[in-house]
Amino acid sequence: MSLAERLKAHIKTEGPLPLELFLDKVMTTTQDSYYAEADRFGKDGDFITAPEISQLFGEVLAAFQAWLWELSGSPDANEMMIFEAGPGRGTLFEDMHRSWRQICPQMAAAPVTFLETSPYLRSVLTSRFSGLDIHLAKTADNLPEVPLFGVANEFFDALAIRQAIKRDQGWVWRAIGLDIDQFVFCDGPALHPDEMRQHKLAADAPADSVAEFSPASEAVLARLARHVARFGGGVLICDYGKANRQDDSLQAVRAHKAVPVLDMPGLSDISHLVDFAALARCAEAQGARLVGPVEQSRFLSELGIEKRAEALRRKDDPERDRALSAALDRLCAPQHMGGLFKIALLVPAGEGLPAGFASLRETDLQPNERRGG
Repeated sequence: MSLAERLKAHIKTEGPLPLELFLDKVMTTTQDSYYAEADRFGKDGDFITAPEISQLFGEVLAAFQAWLWELSGSPDANEMMIFEAGPGRGTLFEDMHRSWRQICPQMAAAPVTFLETSPYLRSVLTSRFSGLDIHLAKTADNLPEVPLFGVANEFFDALAIRQAIKRDQGWVWRAIGLDIDQFVFCDGPALHPDEMRQHKLAADAPADSVAEFSPASEAVLARLARHVARFGGGVLICDYGKANRQDDSLQAVRAHKAVPVLDMPGLSDISHLVDFAALARCAEAQGARLVGPVEQSRFLSELGIEKRAEALRRKDDPERDRALSAALDRLCAPQHMGGLFKIALLVPAGEGLPAGFASLRETDLQPNERRGG
C-alpha cells in the first residue's frame, strides 16, 4: 500500500489529519516519505539549491565562517564543531570544506555533525565523507559542548507547519480530509482563546485569513540558540521567506514545475516561506540573537562573490566564463535567488552588524525587529 493510500485509509477511519501531522508524514517521518528514499536535488530531481548552481555559494559561506571563527578566538579543531542542518547529499559542505583546506585548516580538521533524518541521504553522506570525522544526528539535542559553526540552507522551509484559518465562527486549525478519494483542505478543531492569545490572532480578522506557525522550526532554532548562547559560534540560515508571519505560503514542486500541494503527497517537494521574525523571537528567548535577514544578493555581494567569480575566470575558456556569469546572475539577481532568498545569522547576544549584513538599515526592519525595540 502506497503512502497516499495509507493516509487515505487513516482519514477514512480516524477522520481528518492535522496539517502539521500530514506534512510530517509525507515529507520526513514515514519509510516512503519524500526525502526517505531518493535523490531529490539537481536538474534530474525536483529542485535546484544554490550549491548546485555554483561552487561560489559555498566558498563565500566558508569565508564568512572562517571570519566568524577568528572573531570567536580561533579555537583549535578539537575544541569546536562544524554543523549543517539538512545537508542533502553534501554538495554545500564539500565546497565549504575544500575552501577551508586552503584558508582555515583548523575548520577543515574539525569534527562535523550533519542533522539529517533521511536514511537514503545519511547513507550518501557516510559514503561521500568516509575519510572525515562525521557524526549523523536526527535532532539538535546533545551536541558537543563546544563552539558551533554551522549552516542551514533550505532547511527550515521544509519543516512542517500549522495553519489557522479565520471562519465566521472564529479561528480553526487547518486539516487534511477527503472529498470522495481526493485529499482536500478542511477545517479542524477551533482554537482555544489561550491559543489565539499565544499566536496574537485577532478575533475580528477578515474571513478566510490564514496564519502560519512552525513549532518544528522554532524547536530546532531554540536548541541551536541555546547552544550558541552558551558555547559560542554561529549558524547561517539561508532560505526563502519574509521578515514577518506569512499568509498561506504552502507550495509544491515536482520536476521543477509547480504542482497543487495535495496532488502527489510523498512525490513532490512541499515547502513554505520561513517566518524569520518567529525565529528571531526564539533566539532572543534563549539568550542569542538572529541578525537579519538580508537579501541573498546583498550578503553575497558584500562578501565579494563577484571578485571570487573573476578569480575563477579563464581567458582561454569562454564556456567556463559564460557558466560563471550565468551562475552569478542566478545567485544574485533580484529577479532570481538574489531577491527571493534571505540570509540570517544566529549568534550570541550582542550589538553591531557582522560582515555581510552592513546593508541592514532601520528602515529595512519590521517594528518587532528594530534593534533595541
